[in-house]
Amino acid sequence: MGKNAYFQVIEENEKMFLKVYEAEDDGEMFQVDDVIRYLDTISFPEYDATKISSYLDRGVFGEPFPLWPEPIIPVGGKCLVTVAPDGMKAVARFYPPSTGGEEMTENEIIGDLRIAGVKFGVRRKAIDHFLQNHEYCRDYLVAVATKPRQGHDAKVTYHFDINQTVRPKMNEDGSVDFHQLGNIKPVEAGQKLATLTPVDFGNPGMSVTGKPLKPKTVRNKVLRFGRNIRISDDRCKIYSEVSGHVTLVEDMVMVSDIYQVPANVDASTGDIEYNGTVQVTGNVNTGYKIKADGDIVVNGVVECAELYAGGNIVLKRGMQGGEKGILEAEGNITAKFIESANVKCNGMLKADAVLNSKVQCREDIEVRGKKGLINGGSVKTYGNISATTIGSEMGSTTEIEVISDKELIIRVNELHDRNKEIEAELKKIEDVTTGIKNALSHGMEITDEQKDFVKRATKNKPALQKELKENRYERDNLVERIDNNKRSCVKVYDAVYAGTELSVKDAKRVIHDHISHCRFVRDGADVKMTDL
Repeated sequence: MGKNAYFQVIEENEKMFLKVYEAEDDGEMFQVDDVIRYLDTISFPEYDATKISSYLDRGVFGEPFPLWPEPIIPVGGKCLVTVAPDGMKAVARFYPPSTGGEEMTENEIIGDLRIAGVKFGVRRKAIDHFLQNHEYCRDYLVAVATKPRQGHDAKVTYHFDINQTVRPKMNEDGSVDFHQLGNIKPVEAGQKLATLTPVDFGNPGMSVTGKPLKPKTVRNKVLRFGRNIRISDDRCKIYSEVSGHVTLVEDMVMVSDIYQVPANVDASTGDIEYNGTVQVTGNVNTGYKIKADGDIVVNGVVECAELYAGGNIVLKRGMQGGEKGILEAEGNITAKFIESANVKCNGMLKADAVLNSKVQCREDIEVRGKKGLINGGSVKTYGNISATTIGSEMGSTTEIEVISDKELIIRVNELHDRNKEIEAELKKIEDVTTGIKNALSHGMEITDEQKDFVKRATKNKPALQKELKENRYERDNLVERIDNNKRSCVKVYDAVYAGTELSVKDAKRVIHDHISHCRFVRDGADVKMTDL
């Protein structure tokens, strides 16, 4: 690599000139801005930037360019430092001393770096190279930041199928295929269920100005599981302790046996309460109740009955609720049809038809089977609502609502405030107990009041730590839900009829005319209709 061209302020006959030393080999020519920056730095009395530019543009440097008719005080070598805006590097550009000036020393260069704010990552080799070679008007990389080492989120890998229940197979005619739901996940005793890849928080870096460079924020996770499951000593793997079936509700893994009802749920069985999954071969008759910690699967019809599931509910035919029927699931609900029932689920709802029912879900509601009809009653969720048809030509009142997140946001703020209180209380316990331990280690006596405090702290601290952990987990989940629900809307793939009342995050709209193939979204204080 050849030497760059450079310039020098020289004195001849008691006048000051700009002398140019041309590049060698494939070295580069400096720019007029280099000269201007240098002259301004040394506070040169006066100069004509336009004439200097013309002189350099001509490229004929046999005679130096006159700068000033009088001599100036000799100026030593200069080091002009540029720090990158992101603080990742600093570049120095050196200029020779004027006539009578002295070359820069290592200490002077280090001093100029400090003045420029460079405190970290100085490259001594670059400084040594300049001091040995004195190459001017070229950029020396004199400081380099240490980049942060990026970590990664904790990751849970499930060793069983977690998708089929969430997304039942759709037939070509648009109906849900209830013969291949795949919602029951068999598991053998000793089978590994999930593996946790622990969080890596990374390591901070340091900018050349001494500012810490934080790695990206990562999210921590733990393995969450119910009964009949054991965890490895390193808390990174979980295994089934029994043969049965496995269910994932949100991010909690549950293993339980399956209770099989060979016919109907009626007077021959009575109400059923079971800590696993319940499968009903026949119908669930009027007035009976099923409560299961796992899934509930009914091959026949559910009449005016009550079903409560800690996992998912699958009705392969449907429910005729008679206005008293109840479906409640911590997971998802899938049904052929739902009529005159009260429905709640913390997952998503899929059905061919929802008629005159009161429905509230946490996640998406999809009514897009062969009929894909929502008519009468109310349907509410924090997620998206998708249907082929909403309402009817008879103008029956149908309430459709994408629920506002404001209650979730209030809860997030409540958890934040409570966590601050717990953290302050835990710090107080830590400070006081540490002081008492120090006093005891120095042979000092403690008061009865201090003894009582230690007893109370020993009793209360685990509960506070548990509450803090649970609050943080709940808050993280709520923040994620709020983020996922930002773009929730109502989608209609065929028609929405007059009489339908739409609400999207507290904005309301009543449908007065037949509308086809559209989407309804929140726009300011209104519900806006857009194309699908």
